[in-house]
Amino acid sequence: MASIHSNSVEELLKSLKQLQSQCNSTYPNGIFPSERYHPFLPYRRHDDNLFFTASIVHILQGILNEFEPAESELAESLISDAVSAYPLFRNKKGLDTYNFWQTTPSRHFPNGWFMHHFKHFQIPDDVDDTSLVYLTENSAKERVLWLREKLKQHANLAYKKAFNPLPKYRELKCYSTFFGKKMYIEFDLCVLSNLMRLILKHFTEQELNEYDRDTLEFIVATVENDEHKTLPFYSAPNYPTTELILYHLARLIPLLPESYRNRIKAKVRTDIQIGLEQAEGMNCILMENAAFKLGIGAKSNDLDSDTLLNDRGFFFFHAGMITAFENMFAQKLADNPFFHLRYASRALNGALLIENLVLKRSFTR
Repeated sequence: MASIHSNSVEELLKSLKQLQSQCNSTYPNGIFPSERYHPFLPYRRHDDNLFFTASIVHILQGILNEFEPAESELAESLISDAVSAYPLFRNKKGLDTYNFWQTTPSRHFPNGWFMHHFKHFQIPDDVDDTSLVYLTENSAKERVLWLREKLKQHANLAYKKAFNPLPKYRELKCYSTFFGKKMYIEFDLCVLSNLMRLILKHFTEQELNEYDRDTLEFIVATVENDEHKTLPFYSAPNYPTTELILYHLARLIPLLPESYRNRIKAKVRTDIQIGLEQAEGMNCILMENAAFKLGIGAKSNDLDSDTLLNDRGFFFFHAGMITAFENMFAQKLADNPFFHLRYASRALNGALLIENLVLKRSFTR
């Protein structure tokens, strides 16, 4: 298990509170700062999105029962302020779906010089941010039922067939990343893991519909075929590393119906154990957290919290700039990092470190 120097859980929570916006010209009140950047070009911008804030809330809520009293008070304050910002990202017509960026008015590609000026670059609401909001708001079954009906309208084969996933999965009635019928159909294992965790919190295996089952089949088959390791970009275009995929799978597996869980649990546990031996920096923390979630011990390492918080090689999310082009030439180039924008957040790194310390503390008691 990693030994993180310099910070206690309470100190890291206080640091997270200092990062959280109290409302300024760049970030609304409650939002955690993040940035988008190009891996090679001199492009780096502040980015006030919902994704990182909802992700941090979700991480903290997952360990809320393990906090000490003083830690819990800090975490509750962080969560309360963050959730108060959610309405800024709600569907511009008032529907119960959510966008990566603010919607009224749209703040797509904020703090940029070019794309934010043009409506063409606005993106529709997406399943990932919507799932995170629903999860962190502890949504009632009726609300999730409405969402599931909405999702069916934008699933694969509802109005068009997926082009960019691996060909063997193109006949699955799988949920797509985006709402909006002008968007391409995209399968992303991590996005779908977040969504299916929401659905599986409310519906038994017998209550799953054909879209739920096909979505689970895509997730499970991708792991069985090792595509989460050999083709991570095409398995999860928005989370295109094996470490990110394994972390999301570790959160999903405890909720999977037994018939699906039995097909991949042992493989995922083995892959995480291998990842623990190979990962560095924040990816090491990601693998440890995944291991703890599946009841696996971790090798002891000495890690410095400041180094981890400033790990410039780690990103938690990325956007492919040409994944939307439905031709073979574009798809072959789509996994090239030159055509990517990466998104990172010191605050998100801090939340993962807090999760690591708390899970470790609980695991060793």
